[in-house]
Amino acid sequence: MYQAAERIYEAFLRKNIKCKLREKGGMSLVETAFSGRNFASVSLYFLSNTDGNDVALRVSGVVKFPPERLARLYETCNELNRKYRYAKFVIDPEKNVVNMEMDIASSCENVGAVAEELLVRAVAILDESIPRLMQATWA
Repeated sequence: MYQAAERIYEAFLRKNIKCKLREKGGMSLVETAFSGRNFASVSLYFLSNTDGNDVALRVSGVVKFPPERLARLYETCNELNRKYRYAKFVIDPEKNVVNMEMDIASSCENVGAVAEELLVRAVAILDESIPRLMQATWA
Protein backbone atom coordinates (compact mmCIF):
# COMPACT_ATOMS: atom_id res chain seq x y z
CA MET A 1 0.00 0.00 0.00
CA TYR A 2 1.43 3.38 -0.99
CA GLN A 3 1.62 6.09 1.68
CA ALA A 4 -0.21 8.79 -0.33
CA ALA A 5 -3.30 6.59 -0.68
CA GLU A 6 -3.23 5.80 3.04
CA ARG A 7 -2.96 9.51 3.92
CA ILE A 8 -5.86 10.39 1.63
CA TYR A 9 -7.96 7.58 3.07
CA GLU A 10 -7.27 8.75 6.64
CA ALA A 11 -8.02 12.39 5.74
CA PHE A 12 -11.33 11.43 4.13
CA LEU A 13 -12.35 9.34 7.14
CA ARG A 14 -11.59 12.27 9.47
CA LYS A 15 -14.02 14.37 7.37
CA ASN A 16 -16.61 11.55 7.38
CA ILE A 17 -16.26 11.06 3.63
CA LYS A 18 -17.28 7.52 2.74
CA CYS A 19 -14.48 5.83 0.81
CA LYS A 20 -12.71 2.55 0.16
CA LEU A 21 -8.97 1.90 0.15
CA ARG A 22 -7.68 -0.94 -2.01
CA GLU A 23 -4.88 -2.13 -4.24
CA LYS A 24 -5.34 -2.90 -7.91
CA GLY A 25 -2.88 -3.52 -10.72
CA GLY A 26 0.24 -2.43 -8.80
CA MET A 27 -1.31 0.77 -7.47
CA SER A 28 -3.18 1.91 -4.39
CA LEU A 29 -6.47 3.67 -4.82
CA VAL A 30 -9.02 5.49 -2.74
CA GLU A 31 -12.53 5.33 -4.19
CA THR A 32 -15.36 7.63 -3.24
CA ALA A 33 -18.65 8.63 -4.85
CA PHE A 34 -20.44 11.97 -4.96
CA SER A 35 -23.50 13.50 -6.51
CA GLY A 36 -24.11 17.10 -7.47
CA ARG A 37 -26.88 19.42 -8.54
CA ASN A 38 -26.47 18.43 -12.19
CA PHE A 39 -25.52 14.77 -11.93
CA ALA A 40 -26.79 11.77 -10.01
CA SER A 41 -23.51 10.14 -8.95
CA VAL A 42 -19.94 9.64 -10.08
CA SER A 43 -17.12 7.55 -8.69
CA LEU A 44 -13.87 9.39 -8.09
CA TYR A 45 -10.59 7.49 -7.86
CA PHE A 46 -7.42 8.80 -6.22
CA LEU A 47 -4.58 6.66 -7.61
CA SER A 48 -1.02 6.34 -6.35
CA ASN A 49 1.68 4.04 -7.73
CA THR A 50 4.88 5.28 -6.06
CA ASP A 51 6.11 5.85 -2.53
CA GLY A 52 6.01 9.63 -3.02
CA ASN A 53 2.98 11.90 -2.85
CA ASP A 54 2.11 11.73 -6.54
CA VAL A 55 -1.61 11.16 -6.88
CA ALA A 56 -3.89 11.14 -9.88
CA LEU A 57 -7.63 11.80 -9.61
CA ARG A 58 -9.69 10.02 -12.27
CA VAL A 59 -13.41 10.12 -12.98
CA SER A 60 -14.41 7.59 -15.62
CA GLY A 61 -17.53 7.67 -17.72
CA VAL A 62 -18.61 11.22 -16.91
CA VAL A 63 -20.77 11.20 -20.06
CA LYS A 64 -21.48 8.42 -22.54
CA PHE A 65 -22.22 9.57 -26.08
CA PRO A 66 -23.24 8.13 -29.47
CA PRO A 67 -20.33 7.78 -31.94
CA GLU A 68 -21.79 10.34 -34.35
CA ARG A 69 -21.37 13.07 -31.68
CA LEU A 70 -17.62 12.52 -31.31
CA ALA A 71 -16.58 15.70 -33.14
CA ARG A 72 -18.95 17.86 -31.06
CA LEU A 73 -17.68 16.28 -27.83
CA TYR A 74 -14.08 17.01 -28.84
CA GLU A 75 -15.03 20.67 -29.29
CA THR A 76 -16.78 20.81 -25.93
CA CYS A 77 -13.92 19.07 -24.12
CA ASN A 78 -11.45 21.53 -25.64
CA GLU A 79 -13.59 24.45 -24.42
CA LEU A 80 -13.76 22.95 -20.93
CA ASN A 81 -10.02 22.27 -20.90
CA ARG A 82 -9.36 25.94 -21.67
CA LYS A 83 -11.73 27.01 -18.89
CA TYR A 84 -10.36 24.66 -16.19
CA ARG A 85 -6.57 24.71 -16.37
CA TYR A 86 -6.02 22.08 -13.68
CA ALA A 87 -8.74 19.67 -14.83
CA LYS A 88 -8.59 17.77 -18.09
CA PHE A 89 -11.53 16.30 -19.97
CA VAL A 90 -10.48 13.44 -22.22
CA ILE A 91 -12.41 11.27 -24.63
CA ASP A 92 -12.11 7.52 -24.93
CA PRO A 93 -13.32 7.08 -28.53
CA GLU A 94 -13.40 3.28 -28.24
CA LYS A 95 -15.85 3.38 -25.32
CA ASN A 96 -17.58 6.63 -26.39
CA VAL A 97 -17.16 8.23 -22.97
CA VAL A 98 -15.75 11.44 -21.56
CA ASN A 99 -13.46 11.11 -18.54
CA MET A 100 -12.01 13.75 -16.24
CA GLU A 101 -8.44 13.81 -14.91
CA MET A 102 -6.70 15.92 -12.29
CA ASP A 103 -3.29 15.52 -10.62
CA ILE A 104 -1.69 16.39 -7.31
CA ALA A 105 1.84 17.72 -7.50
CA SER A 106 4.43 15.26 -6.27
CA SER A 107 6.05 17.82 -3.97
CA CYS A 108 2.84 18.31 -1.99
CA GLU A 109 3.40 18.32 1.79
CA ASN A 110 -0.08 17.40 3.04
CA VAL A 111 -1.48 15.08 0.40
CA GLY A 112 -4.61 14.29 2.46
CA ALA A 113 -5.71 17.92 2.75
CA VAL A 114 -4.86 18.60 -0.89
CA ALA A 115 -6.92 15.57 -1.96
CA GLU A 116 -9.89 16.92 0.03
CA GLU A 117 -9.59 20.25 -1.79
CA LEU A 118 -9.26 18.48 -5.14
CA LEU A 119 -12.38 16.44 -4.39
CA VAL A 120 -14.40 19.59 -3.69
CA ARG A 121 -13.08 21.25 -6.86
CA ALA A 122 -13.72 18.16 -8.98
CA VAL A 123 -17.36 17.93 -7.87
CA ALA A 124 -17.85 21.66 -8.53
CA ILE A 125 -16.26 21.39 -11.98
CA LEU A 126 -18.40 18.37 -12.82
CA ASP A 127 -21.51 20.22 -11.67
CA GLU A 128 -20.71 23.07 -14.08
CA SER A 129 -19.45 20.89 -16.95
CA ILE A 130 -21.90 18.02 -17.19
CA PRO A 131 -24.78 20.16 -18.55
CA ARG A 132 -22.48 21.37 -21.37
CA LEU A 133 -21.33 17.85 -22.10
CA MET A 134 -24.92 16.60 -22.12
CA GLN A 135 -25.93 19.39 -24.48
CA ALA A 136 -23.10 18.43 -26.84
CA THR A 137 -24.21 14.81 -26.60
CA TRP A 138 -27.91 15.26 -27.27
CA ALA A 139 -28.65 18.75 -28.68
